[in-house]
This record gives sequence, structure tokens and C-alpha cells, in this order.
Amino acid sequence: MKKICLVLMVLSVLVMPVGQAAAADPIRIGLNEPLSGPFKTNGDRFVFGMSVAVEEINKAGGLLGRPLELVTEDNQMKPEIAVQKMKKMILKDKCEAIFQASSSSVALALAQAMPRYKKIYVAMAAFAVALTGEHFTPYTFRTDANVAILAKTMAYHFASMKKYRKVYLLNQDYSYGHDVATYYEKFIKELAPNTEIVGKDFHPVFNKDFAPYISKIKASGADYLLTGNWGTDLIQVILQGKNLGMNIPVAALLMGDINALAAMPGDEAVGNYGVASFFLGLGTENSDRIEKLFHEKSGGTWPLEQLWIGYKSVLMYAAAVEKAGSLDIEKVIKAFETLTYDPGTGPVVMRTKDHQLMQPMYVGQVVKKTKYADHPYHKVVRKVPAEQLAYEPEAFGWKPYKGR
Repeated sequence: MKKICLVLMVLSVLVMPVGQAAAADPIRIGLNEPLSGPFKTNGDRFVFGMSVAVEEINKAGGLLGRPLELVTEDNQMKPEIAVQKMKKMILKDKCEAIFQASSSSVALALAQAMPRYKKIYVAMAAFAVALTGEHFTPYTFRTDANVAILAKTMAYHFASMKKYRKVYLLNQDYSYGHDVATYYEKFIKELAPNTEIVGKDFHPVFNKDFAPYISKIKASGADYLLTGNWGTDLIQVILQGKNLGMNIPVAALLMGDINALAAMPGDEAVGNYGVASFFLGLGTENSDRIEKLFHEKSGGTWPLEQLWIGYKSVLMYAAAVEKAGSLDIEKVIKAFETLTYDPGTGPVVMRTKDHQLMQPMYVGQVVKKTKYADHPYHKVVRKVPAEQLAYEPEAFGWKPYKGR
């Protein structure tokens, strides 16, 4: 992490102060993320990934022949502050697009405010289905998965293994956690109808004591535990589960982060499963190039998923602008709506109707040793092609936007 912070200082020359004169008139994009407080590390990762993409684009001649410049603002992961910062970045800093990743509540606030300003909003890693569903606007483009896609990817994996037919659902007690339970139950019943939901619980966020839940899971006879937990709630479920004799796999939708695995002192996570659009070790020519690129830029640290998401999101936006041949918002929207791109993990397509990125997804199983870390990390065990994850947007609450 210290190496990444050092690299961020070096890359800060790419994030030019807004008032600084540039040799040519730059095209500015804004990152609206938590850059202070407990979630600062998450925001810093997206700064790093986006900065590498900005550098790459500028070395290749810029965007529409102009330098690309990244402006950053700290939203403290609060929706009302995020909207204020977005207004500043658009009206004062003259940003053509706003990027954001952390928190679906922030994402929904930005998406609902953006039609006033008529700029592109790139939701990089906010997973609420409603963002490209019931709260769809033509200005929002999501450049990674949503809860339904994450859940369906994991459901494909467990549906293929006949010995896993009893699942317990344990999730955080807020909208995201309830979505995880709803969509996983829907998809696992479609793909493996004889699967039994042997229990379903919701717990407070940042829960300290999982013993009561673990006792219920053990008594249920579950073959595996499905959870959308993240952060300390994920770590504690795994650690306390092992200590209390819960000897079944944990299928965690958000366990792609190498740092979550590093936080566990032993082999507690070995054998568990995670889902992501990018894992180290995919083995394609382009993914190998991306691994080496970030390894070099960071001074020896392998890329985290957030770095790659930030990197690909900037490249996709730039590709849409180049395809449009203009910054005219209607032209950029049209170009983005039909964009096909390969960011290194296989071809991705921006779905025209709801602006949801359709891409291959991967399931990783945690193993004791890889070349990427001195602690357990994922080995990719399944690729689910984008076409198998497709769904009708109307079935997920999407309606045509009427205010454009």
C-alpha cells in the first residue's frame, strides 16, 4: 500500500490542478470518490487506475488530439456532498464526464442529478441494479457488473456442481444485501431448480458477533454459504466461521479484493469462492500486459481489481468520444451505447437500452499459494461468457427515460 501511495504522488503530475494553464486546451474528466476518512484507500485505488489510463491516452496523442486531464474531488462517501462536488466539477472545472465507484447510494444521487447538467456519468463499481434499471437516465453508463450479474455468475458455478444443493443466505441488512439474497435465490432456482434455500438471515452492517448466525448455518445442513458481505463483515464471517467449526465453502460476491484476503492471518479463506470481472492470472495476452503494466507503475505491486476497473472505465469513455469524433453529448451517448471494446478480459459490450456493460465474469477459488501474494489468493476456476449473463432490462425495473 505504501508503494501505491508513492506512485500516486508521482502520478499526481497527471492530475493537473484545475487552475493551472496547459499547453493545449485539455479535456477534463472528474473522479468523485472518498479521498479521506475510512474509505480513502478505495478512492486512492481508482485515482491510480484512472491516472495510468490518462497517461496512456496522452502518450498516444490525447483525446481528439487534446490532452486528457483528471480532476479529483473528495465526496466523503456522502450523497449530498457528492452532488455538490459534481456540480463544481462540471460548472467550474469544466469536466466533460464524472466517474464514481464507491457506494450505490452516492451513485443513485449522482445519476438522478446529472440530467440537469447533461454530461456523462460513468458508474464504475456501484452495484445497485436500479442504477441502470428503474432509475435509468441516458447520461449514466455502468462500466462493470451489478448485483444481478454478480449473483448469476456465482449461481452458474454452483449449479454446475451437483453436490451443492443446500444454500444458506447471509447478508447485510440494507438494500444491497437484500438485493443479493433476492437475485441469488432467483438465479439459483432457475439454473438448479432442486436447490434448497435452507436459511436466510440479514445482519447489521459492521456486525461484531456472527456466532448466532454461524450456529444456525451449521444446524441447517447447508452445503455452502452465499453472502454479499464486504469489508470487515466478510472477514469476520470467514474467521469466526472457521473458529466455530463452520466447514463449508463461503461463496462471497465481493471477495475479489486481494486486500480482504491479506487481512486474514492464516488459511481461513482457502477453498472459498469470489466473483469478479478481473482476477490476476487470467492468462490472456492482454491481461498479462495489464498485470505487467500496473506491476511496473506501482514499483512491484500486482494490480487490484479497483485499479483495473478505473483503468478500463477511462479507456472505454475515451473510445466512445473518439468514436463520436466530438464532445457533443448526444453524439457521445450514441457512440457509447453501441461501444464494443476489449479491456483485456475479453470483448465487452455496452448494452444500448439500459447502458449496462455486458462482459465475461470470472469465479475464483482461494488457494494457498500463487505467484501474486505471500498469502492465499484466487485461482480462476470458471469463466461465464457475457451472453449467459444477459437479461431483459424490463424484468429488472427498466423503463424508457422520458425527461431527455
